[in-house]
Parts: sequence; structure tokens; C-alpha cells
Amino acid sequence: MNAAVLHADKIPTSRLLGAYLTETRCEFMRNLRTPAIALPVLLLPVGLYLLFAVLIAGEAIVKDPPLGIFLFSAFAVMAVTMPALFNVGASLAMERENGMLRLKRAQPAPAGSWLVAKIASGLAFGVLAYTPMVVAAIVTGKLPLDGAQLAGMSVALLLGALPFCALGLMIATFVSGSAAPGYANLVYLPGCYLSGMFFPLPASMHWQTPFWPQFHVNQLAMHAAGVEKFQFEPVAVAAGALLGFTVLFGVVATWRLAHKG
Repeated sequence: MNAAVLHADKIPTSRLLGAYLTETRCEFMRNLRTPAIALPVLLLPVGLYLLFAVLIAGEAIVKDPPLGIFLFSAFAVMAVTMPALFNVGASLAMERENGMLRLKRAQPAPAGSWLVAKIASGLAFGVLAYTPMVVAAIVTGKLPLDGAQLAGMSVALLLGALPFCALGLMIATFVSGSAAPGYANLVYLPGCYLSGMFFPLPASMHWQTPFWPQFHVNQLAMHAAGVEKFQFEPVAVAAGALLGFTVLFGVVATWRLAHKG
């Protein structure tokens, strides 16, 4: 049993917080020093945004400014959710496969500190991937939002990354480390397109969009920014759906970790 659990009530708060911060810093630096993880999630969203929203659709955005919001939100969802899913899922699956997770449980560290570290690292990478997009959108003038709207959207996007952290944890409890990225892509990429995030879907396909977390993250961001043109469900429904996904994925992941290790 984890020694820190036996004496958790005797650990000073400052030391307990320091343990969580140290674990988070180590997890973040480990992912940052892994090019196969860091480069795709940090460079792909901003690269695609510059290609499609600035180079390809630049003139169309000038004629129809709301299109700039639509495209920015789509690639922003990708920027914050990809690290949450792939960083968390791939690293946990690899640690399970190598037996590192059992070793961490035996160390004199706060219970669950490794889990908090992975989620915090995934969110931090999301911020790192999202920030260049904001800078690019402002510099190129392709985002007709004021500061308050952009701040609201940014907070909503970060909160919307939490279900993908839970999804990454769940995937990692079912598959090996080498297979985790492939299964994550199998779940993630269809959701990006079938949610209507990148382009409007025909009416015959609207029934299936609520099944994809990306749709609800996008909707939460549109509500937070006050963009009524692209609001297709109430904000309470979007928030409730994301909470439901987080709980569902988290419960399944916790059950698998408890029974399979």
C-alpha cells in the first residue's frame, strides 16, 4: 500500500502541494522532451489553421467575418483536445505496459498524484497549442471577437478538454502503449468531421452530432463568446453533455485500473 496514504493526515499541506507540483512538472517535461508527442499536438493545429483560415479561406472571411469565428473555433477545439487525449492516453498506456504504474503506486507519494499530473500536463499542452492560434488570428485579423469574447471562449475550450483527458485515460486502460495512439485516432478523427466542427453537415446527419464530445465543446465555446449564429443547442445541454462524458469515461477508466492495474 502507498505509504503516503497511510500517513496522509500527517503530511503538511505545503509538502502535499509540492508533491503534486513536482509530479506535474516531471510529467510535463517528459512529454515536452518526447518529439513524437509534443510536435504533432503543438504544431498541427496552428499549421492547419494558417493553411485553411488564412491562406485558403482568407478572402472568404473578409466577405463573411463570422466564417472566421467558425474556423477559429474548429481548430481551437482541436488544439486543446488533442493534447488532452493523446498525451494522457499514450503516456498512461505505455506506463501500464511497462509496469511503471504499479511502481508509482508503491512510491511514497500522494495517491492519485500521477493522475492529477497527467491531466494537468494535458491541459498545459492544450494551452501551449492554443496560444499560437490566438496570436495568428489576431495578427492576421481573421477573428472578429473582442477581448471579453475571446477570453470567454478560451475558458470554455479549456474546460471542454477535460472529457478528452478522461477519454484518454479510458483508452489507455484497454490497449497497449503502442496501440493507444491508433485507437485514439480511431475515436477522435471521426468526431472532428461528424460533429460538424469543420463544415456544415446536411440535415440528414444532424441527429448524430450530439454523440461526439467535439460538438459540445464547440457549442460551449460559441455560447461563451456570445456567437448566436453558431449556437445549435442550449448552453446547459452542452455543459451537461460534457460533464456526462467526463463522468462516464472516468468511471470506466477507474474501474479498469482497479481491476486490471
